[in-house]
Amino acid sequence: MNKLWIRLSLAFLLVAWLSIGAMALVVQRTTEVDFRQYINQRNTSANSQQQIDRLQSYYAEHQSWAGAESVFGLRGEGNGRGAVFSVAGMNGIIIASTDQSFVGTVIPPESISLASRLTVDGQAVGLLYRRTPGEQALGSAEIAFLNEANRTLGISGIVVSLLAVAIGVVLSWLLVRPLKDLTHIIQDFPGKKLGQQVTVGGTVETKALAQAFNDMSFQLAEAESLRQRMAADIAHELRTPVSVLRGHLEAMRDGIFTLDQEHMAVAHEQTLYLGRLVDDLRVLTLAEAKHLPLNMTAVLLNDLVSDMVERFRPLAIDANVKLVFITSAPSIPLRADAQRLQQVLGNLLTNALRHTPSDGEISVTIGQVEDRIVLAVKNTGSHLSPDETKHVFKPFWRASESREHDTGGSGLGLAISKQLIELHHGKMWVESTSTEVKFAFDLPIR
Repeated sequence: MNKLWIRLSLAFLLVAWLSIGAMALVVQRTTEVDFRQYINQRNTSANSQQQIDRLQSYYAEHQSWAGAESVFGLRGEGNGRGAVFSVAGMNGIIIASTDQSFVGTVIPPESISLASRLTVDGQAVGLLYRRTPGEQALGSAEIAFLNEANRTLGISGIVVSLLAVAIGVVLSWLLVRPLKDLTHIIQDFPGKKLGQQVTVGGTVETKALAQAFNDMSFQLAEAESLRQRMAADIAHELRTPVSVLRGHLEAMRDGIFTLDQEHMAVAHEQTLYLGRLVDDLRVLTLAEAKHLPLNMTAVLLNDLVSDMVERFRPLAIDANVKLVFITSAPSIPLRADAQRLQQVLGNLLTNALRHTPSDGEISVTIGQVEDRIVLAVKNTGSHLSPDETKHVFKPFWRASESREHDTGGSGLGLAISKQLIELHHGKMWVESTSTEVKFAFDLPIR
C-alpha cells in the first residue's frame, strides 16, 4: 500500500469517482427537471388554446374573472389524468380554478413561464395556469425513462471506473519504472566503480534526478581520487624529510657524522619543513571545511600590496627579475583578513619568482571591475597548458612532477590561496599564454 504505483492508481481512481459522481448528480438533476418541464409544456401547448379563446371571450363579456371556472367545464377537461385549470391575475394570485383549494394561492415562480398570457383588446388581463399531475408525479412511461437514464449513468460510471483503474495502473507503472531502474542502480552502486553514469528516461523530473545522481557519482569519484592522491602525496612529501632527518640522526648516533653545526642544521631544516607542511595541511583542511577563522578588519589593499612588493624586491633583484606594481583602483578600505591576504600574495609572488627566468618580469596590478577589486600577479617566461590550468589549484600538484619540494614547493600554496580567497567571498583563477602566466583574484568592495 506504501508503493508509489499503488498510490498513483488509487489517486486516479479517486479522481475518476469524484468526477463521475459529480457529473451523475448534475446530469440526473438536470434531466429530471428538464423532463418535467417538457411534460408540462407539452400538455399545456396541446390542450390550452381552446381554453384561452373561451377565457378571453368570457373576460371581454363580464370584465371580470368571477365565475370563470364555469368556462373550464368538468375538472380535468381534456386530460384523463385530471389536470387542474386556474386563472390568475398578472400578479400570479389565482382568482378562479377548477379546484377551489387553489384559489388565493400563488403560481409557483418556476411555473410562471409555463402559464399562458390572456389578452383582451391587446391588454394583458390574466394568466392561464394548467397544473398537471406530472408536476408532482410523472407517469409510468416518464418514470421508466428516468430510471433507464439513471441506470445508464450507473453502468457508464462502472465502465469509466474500470477504465480509470486500468489507465491509472499503466500510467503509474510508466511513471515509476524509471525510478525503479534508478533505485536498482543506486542499490548496486556501492559494489561498483565510483563515477558510474546512468541513462534514465521518463519525465523531466526523473531525468533531473538521474542527472543529479550522475553529478553526485562524478563528484564522489573526484573526491575519492583526490583523497587517494592526497594520501599518496602526503606520504611522498613526508617520506623525504623524514628519511633525511632519520639518516642524519642515525649517522650522528653511530659516529658516522660528527655532532656539529653543519649536520645539526640539516636536521633542523628538515624539522622546519615538516612543521610547515603540517601547518599548511591544517590550514587547507580548515579552509576547505569553511571553519578557518578570519580576523576581518578594514584593509587598504593598495598599501598592503605595496608593502608586500617591497619585501620581495630584494629577492627579485637577486634573481635578476624586474618587479613592478601598478594600481588603478581607488584607495578604499576592504573588509578582509590582512594576514591571510598577505599569505595569498606571498604565495603568488613566491610562485612567480620560482618560474620567472633571469631578465624576466613580474607585474602586480590592482584594478576595479564594477563592484569588485581585481588583483593580478603576472610573470613572463613560463607557460601552462590548458590541462595544467585545470589542475593548478589542486593540492600537491606541480607543473613538473620531477621537482623536489625544495625547488618546487609542497604543492599546497595555490590550493590554500584559492580557499582563502573564497572565504573572503571572492574567486581566483589562472590565465596563460605562450609566454606568460597570470594568477588573479577578485574581492568584493562591500
